[in-house]
Amino acid sequence: MKKTLDHCKEGSERVLSAIKELGQIIIEREKRELLDVLVEDPNSNGSYTKVITIVFTVNDKKVEFTGVELEQYDAYKRMKYLYKSGAANSSDFSPTAKLSGKPEGTFDRKILGWFKILDNKKAELSQSEREFLTSVRDLLEKNSTIIKNKILKIREETPKKEGILITIKFIQDSKALYVGDILVFKRLLIFMVNEKDNKLMQKNKVCSICGEIKETVMGKIDTYAFYTLDKPGFITGGFDEQRAWRNFPVCPECKFSLEEGKKFLEGNLTFKFCGIKYNLIPKFIIGTKTVSEDVMDIFTNTSKLASLKQKNLERITNDEEDILDVLKDANDVLTLNFLFIQKVQAAQRILLVIEDVFPSRLRRIFNAKYAVDVLFNQNFTFGTIRNFFAKSDSNKRNYDLDKYFLDIIDRIFKDRPISKTFIVSFIMKKVRAEFINDGYFYPTVKDGLQVMAFLEDLNLIKVGVDTMEQKIFDHMFDKYGQMFRSPLKRGLFLLGSLTEFLLRKQYKERNAKPFLKNLKSLKMTERDFKGLLPRVQNKLEEYDSFDKGKRQLASEAANYLLLAGDNWALSVDELNFYFAAGMNLADEVAKVIYPDNMPE
Repeated sequence: MKKTLDHCKEGSERVLSAIKELGQIIIEREKRELLDVLVEDPNSNGSYTKVITIVFTVNDKKVEFTGVELEQYDAYKRMKYLYKSGAANSSDFSPTAKLSGKPEGTFDRKILGWFKILDNKKAELSQSEREFLTSVRDLLEKNSTIIKNKILKIREETPKKEGILITIKFIQDSKALYVGDILVFKRLLIFMVNEKDNKLMQKNKVCSICGEIKETVMGKIDTYAFYTLDKPGFITGGFDEQRAWRNFPVCPECKFSLEEGKKFLEGNLTFKFCGIKYNLIPKFIIGTKTVSEDVMDIFTNTSKLASLKQKNLERITNDEEDILDVLKDANDVLTLNFLFIQKVQAAQRILLVIEDVFPSRLRRIFNAKYAVDVLFNQNFTFGTIRNFFAKSDSNKRNYDLDKYFLDIIDRIFKDRPISKTFIVSFIMKKVRAEFINDGYFYPTVKDGLQVMAFLEDLNLIKVGVDTMEQKIFDHMFDKYGQMFRSPLKRGLFLLGSLTEFLLRKQYKERNAKPFLKNLKSLKMTERDFKGLLPRVQNKLEEYDSFDKGKRQLASEAANYLLLAGDNWALSVDELNFYFAAGMNLADEVAKVIYPDNMPE
């Protein structure tokens, strides 16, 4: 267990280092100040479209409560709103908060609760600043019933899907000032952040991100909550919070860059990989001087990214905003990291970190995709793989095969072998379910063939290859690469096609397929398959449908199965998969044995 935790920790620290470097680049390029980095965009997900302002007028330093107003959210006022989230059960870092739960609770805890800063003796406030904040607090308390009733009324009249922000606004000399326009609120936000970070601080220790000995390092950074301080095994020192700085010591400079990097990632480089959210994080191998400006803009320019996401690019993850098609053409002067995170209450759980994927590897993956696209005349994406690794039971409410799917993705990106038996077992599980339920399993078999062809093109699955004499179906099989380069697989495939022709004939004659029961829900063994061929031939004779073309097909199937010998070295799942593939592609077989037209 310790080895697993250490490995996870090392991986997360390497990724955090890459995020910090990205943040550092953005800070330098855009000349950002500390406050720019700390302040969050409350409407980052596009749902907070309304702002409730508690309005005060200021005349000759006298403050008066005016009322409560509603206005539209304005992205250009981000620094004016001065929003930075805090703990759920306490105030945020400014008197600006998202309205959640009971409106009156948000007001008491987040807005009025913020003014507890006046009781903090470490907060340096001038006499005039203290008097100003005290008068605002007193007016909030005095008019709390009016304010809360108005907030509640606005919330009830606003559609639930629209989020609402609450803040304070001051009217002075006919000019509207928000908390971000007033120096004391900005200073106190920085003070409160630093006070939180400095709770677990050590002097002259090594920063876990930059690796340098720094005058101070902080041990309770929540930029990424990859561990908690209340569970043994997650932290060095058990429940001793004072020793927790050893887990993730970070210097103030790295924290500053990490905050900016995270903010940029979440706003611009967050995508979905077949439904699973991930951050795409670049790591520049030898600095940024050798990286082209176009590539740099992809990772640091919000407008360039937005433009790319609107282009008609080749998608491989099913995400309409996927930009991997562009990155595959970059030079190997950078690597890509894929950080899959799942939020669990206040902490964040790392589902998977795929580190150091070169653009050249992306190109290789896309080339395999293109080959499958051409072969099957269909758009192949990782979504095709996801079809088999989503739910262990289609009736389940939640996805429970994420860990298997992510492991496959990891192996594809890192060029590590995948068990063919494992892949086929999941393909056949879905094929059988559809075969039993409604009998229409052909699209699923085709998807399975695409997955196998894709992995085979990438040399990630091992397929048996034998030397065989030239036969009439060679050209058809050659289209699928090495997938059918063994007598057994070809024999099963052709037997599947012959069986499909029988089933079609039965359905035409009787509007039913009674022979299906002989296929044993696609769980046939070697013995079953060896007995199946003569039964299919006999049935075709009974229907007077065993013509020259089908005799040729049966002869080829028998020849390959005889060449395969005894004790077939394939699992039951694989045997039935290649048989089902033949059923699915029976029309291609028909083109070979009936070059003109297939008889009725």
